Amino acid sequence: MTRVVSIYLPDLPTDRIRRADPSIPPDQAIAVIARSGSKRWVSAADAAARKSGVRIGMPAAKAQALFRGLMLVDADPAADAAALERITLWALTIYSPIVAVDGIDGIVMDTEGADHLQGGELPMVTKIANQFLARKLTARVAVADAWGAAHACARAISRDTVIVPAGETVRRAAGAGGRTSADDGRAQCHRGL
Repeated sequence: MTRVVSIYLPDLPTDRIRRADPSIPPDQAIAVIARSGSKRWVSAADAAARKSGVRIGMPAAKAQALFRGLMLVDADPAADAAALERITLWALTIYSPIVAVDGIDGIVMDTEGADHLQGGELPMVTKIANQFLARKLTARVAVADAWGAAHACARAISRDTVIVPAGETVRRAAGAGGRTSADDGRAQCHRGL
C-alpha cells in the first residue's frame, strides 16, 4: 500500500532568514513583509512574533506598533523557493528516492517500503522531525495512504508528527464526523519529539 509523508514548513521564510544570519538572537521576533504598491503586510511571522500578537495579513505598521523590537525583513519569495529546493534535494539523499516540492511551504515523499529501513513509521517520522529541528527548521510531519491526507494532516493538526494508520484514511476521516480536533481519540496521532 502506498504511504506518503508530507513535511510542512510553516516558518520557512523566517527559518531561512535565521539560518542565513546566525547573529540573530534566538529570542528575536521576526516578521516578513510583503509589498504590493504602497501596501505592506506581514506575509510570515516566527513563533516569537506570533506570541506577541503579530498575524499573517496584518498591516506592517500595525505589527510594528504591537511590538517595537520586531525585526522586519522584506519578503523574498525567490530565496524561499531556492531554500525549499535545497531542502528537498537534501531530503532526497536521506529519506526516499521519490521526493518533491509541495507548494511553497512543504515537501512530499513516497515512503512505500522505506519505513522499515528506519525502524517503522513512528521512528521514521520522529527522525525526520528531529533532523529538521536540528537544521533549525520548524517542521510538522504526517504520513498517510495518500498525498491529500498527509498534506492536510501536516497542516491542520497542531502536532509535530501525525501517523494515519495504513488503510485507515477514509474510515478515520468519516469517523471524525466533521470534528477538527485531533485530540478526540479517533485519529491515532503520535507526538515524536
